[in-house]
Amino acid sequence: MKLVRALLILLATVVATSMFAAPSARAQQDVDLLLVLAADVSRSIDQPKFQLQREGYAAAIADKRVLDAITAGRNRRIAVAFVEWSGVSSQKLLIDWTVVDGPDAAKRFGDQLVELPRSFAERTSISGGIDFSVALLARAPYKAA
Repeated sequence: MKLVRALLILLATVVATSMFAAPSARAQQDVDLLLVLAADVSRSIDQPKFQLQREGYAAAIADKRVLDAITAGRNRRIAVAFVEWSGVSSQKLLIDWTVVDGPDAAKRFGDQLVELPRSFAERTSISGGIDFSVALLARAPYKAA
């Protein structure tokens, strides 16, 4: 059930990207997608599930099919951030906006992700995770095409 909620947050974040991807005066470069990967780390997520989330995101971003999709866009790159969320006021940006434009960048992102310590283990607030992710999208230093 928690994994389903985490995937719903990911989906909501991707949908929100299209709504909040307005051009920004501080945009450094164009990307094809702003993506916030948001993982539930509340008390109900035990260590094996926590590890599964981290390793799953790392494997997915480096998968050849995903990289083919990333490099098939007009700008041939996306910007990704990684957030962990738990309670109402327990959200943390673990990996700030990172451009993924090929296997090397994807591997660096994934390696960093699996090595970072867990942020929280508190109660659950899906809305807190969504609100935090939407705010992160609004201040992204990149412009999604």
